[in-house]
Amino acid sequence: MPLAPLGFRRHPPVFRFLLAFSFLPVFGQAALAQEWRAQGPRAGFTLAGKPAGLVFECAPGGRLRTLVAGNGAGFPGDRDLTLVLSVDGTARLLPVRAEADPAGGSRFARSDSLAEAEPLLAALRRGRSLEVSSPAGRMVLPLRGSERALAQLLTRCGG
Repeated sequence: MPLAPLGFRRHPPVFRFLLAFSFLPVFGQAALAQEWRAQGPRAGFTLAGKPAGLVFECAPGGRLRTLVAGNGAGFPGDRDLTLVLSVDGTARLLPVRAEADPAGGSRFARSDSLAEAEPLLAALRRGRSLEVSSPAGRMVLPLRGSERALAQLLTRCGG
């Protein structure tokens, strides 16, 4: 009965139902702010409409660049580093190189032919969750919407 002093229990059940669901638009917008999106020659996970975490972009010669966000720190670009992409628990260890991030610090990049990238892209298109582990840290991204975004990217890249 701790809610009774606030007057919540005095209202009819229909009012309580409507009150509880009145918060859905707020939370629904927050959920939509995180999505996979294709924009021009790029596709990746976005947060509030901006790239966040992992981006793929078309490159000359039928290649696809994979870009993973850093944490603001600088990393050496003269040697291979390890990136782990786990789709639904199946891990892929990939060599990457650090490069200057326009936002500051380093990001991690690699380039593959479209044929070399296809097995990873296929897993991302049908998966549910992606864990990204890089020298800068770890993040888990949902894959909802990745199928559409990556299909649009491959069309734009000529794949």
